Amino acid sequence: MDFSKIDKFMDDMPLRGVVGCELAVSVKGETVYRKCVGYADAEKTKPLSGKDISWIFSCSKVITCLTVMRLVEEGKISLDDPVSKYIPEFSDMFVYDKKTGVLSRAKNVMTVEHLFTMSAGLNYNINATPIKEAAEKEGATTLDVVRAMAKLPLDFEPGERYQYSLCHDVLAAVAEVASGMRFSDYMQKNVFDPLGIVDMGFRPNEAQTSRFCDQFNYSNGTNRSTYCGIKNRYILSPDYDSGGAGLFSTVDEYMKIITAIANGGKTKDGYSLLRPETIELLTVNRLCDRALDDLVKGRLFGYGWGLCGRVHRDAAASCSLAPIGEFGWDGAAGAFSMIDTRNNVALYFGTNTFGFTYGYNFVHPTLRNMVYEAIEL
Repeated sequence: MDFSKIDKFMDDMPLRGVVGCELAVSVKGETVYRKCVGYADAEKTKPLSGKDISWIFSCSKVITCLTVMRLVEEGKISLDDPVSKYIPEFSDMFVYDKKTGVLSRAKNVMTVEHLFTMSAGLNYNINATPIKEAAEKEGATTLDVVRAMAKLPLDFEPGERYQYSLCHDVLAAVAEVASGMRFSDYMQKNVFDPLGIVDMGFRPNEAQTSRFCDQFNYSNGTNRSTYCGIKNRYILSPDYDSGGAGLFSTVDEYMKIITAIANGGKTKDGYSLLRPETIELLTVNRLCDRALDDLVKGRLFGYGWGLCGRVHRDAAASCSLAPIGEFGWDGAAGAFSMIDTRNNVALYFGTNTFGFTYGYNFVHPTLRNMVYEAIEL
């Protein structure tokens, strides 16, 4: 394996205006590449050490989907189940047509699969009045806030379009009802504890908070980063487990999970996170053609969306060296995850850079292809 090109690419990230970033790659369960570049703080006094913690934002979605698939595997949730089976407030939904201004009762039933695939008709308006009012009540739980989401009209008929949204937050609430446990507790018991994960979760303790990286806004025109604090606006209340964007993690803790999934769902000590046949369900596109048009907007050519984020479906269109079926997702602050079950490869790129269009369009796909060139599969 030759990682010299990746070393050079990573070493040049500060020249591209990125204050700090990390890359980890595993092949067949073993870490073959690990590098930290730059700093954890805006003053550039704390070099990244590999122990630093970040809000991972939408990279949380991968962990949430994998966790909820355990409940599917256990028979406690079916992909075909109506969401209303778990949260009755979603039983009588309306669709608002923005072009005509007409509000009409939804014809299609919203299912659990629609939540996984971002095709439920929801949006990402966390400032909508019902959501804010529910979240501001003392002791507001995940279910409390998600029930309020059902008061809002859908943007389209479930299953007919794709729209990035609060679907995975609702999915976490469904998991709470199905498991009879708070989502964070279920995740702790079935994912974190068995994998020896201590630096991932929804609510960091004081010691963990002291290890958080600073966050930055990125200018894609000048390739410069500006400090913007340490925050996660998707945590809607203190007791809210945001399945879509609420987790913090180190790079190495995240890698424990995706490395297990890339290797048939088992850890080195034999714990089964998911069965191989369950993982296979994650490697196929589940969007209709119209929904694919919604998804592919400037950067996801050749990809669809499955039960755990983007799914590679057309190598000629994507120019990706990853195999068909590679899947994963990214985050609002520029992180990127990839799982390849065909070659047992897992990749995680961590950074804390908002508005990082350059990252999504150039850095992520470049690193992905460089990894495949380096490991020479």
